[in-house]
Amino acid sequence: MKDVMLRLVDVPMVRMFVLAGIIFLMIAVLGKIEGKIEPGRMGRIGAAILGAVLIVIGLVMQYGETPEMYSKLPPNLIATIQPNTVAVVPASAAVPVIPIKVVSGTYGRNCNAKAGNATAQLAKACDGQGSCDFVIDPATLEDPAPTCSKDFAAEWRCGDGNAVYSAALSALSGKNDKLRLNCAG
Repeated sequence: MKDVMLRLVDVPMVRMFVLAGIIFLMIAVLGKIEGKIEPGRMGRIGAAILGAVLIVIGLVMQYGETPEMYSKLPPNLIATIQPNTVAVVPASAAVPVIPIKVVSGTYGRNCNAKAGNATAQLAKACDGQGSCDFVIDPATLEDPAPTCSKDFAAEWRCGDGNAVYSAALSALSGKNDKLRLNCAG
């Protein structure tokens, strides 16, 4: 039972919405399920509406995702990294380096990859640095689904702090994709 629960929790949120929508539509259509669920007329109508809404939300989450939508989210939640972004800091305003401590790295979560499958590579490249541009090399990462266009997500802490920061690239091109982890002011 524990294994089943862990697998259910590890399913991407998109699939959970679609699956829940299908279950509610089944309740609306079938009405009575093994004598345990017996919705009335209003319950069946409500289940149909809720099922349709959940499926639409799931599909929008899966196919409505664009890089522009990530730029509207708070930077500590998720961020797209713009290439050629340079910050110039005068030497007199130098900020002490706070080291990165990688929490997790996941390659292809949108393709049903196991969470944290790239943590070791990300930690090796970025732990202890104040800022790190992690180059995503599909040849060195576990490929969960060769035909699926994968994303890359990272979570890290700065120094001994409790706050967890995250960044992600929603669709990788396969060439020179970089994700920036930063703890420097």
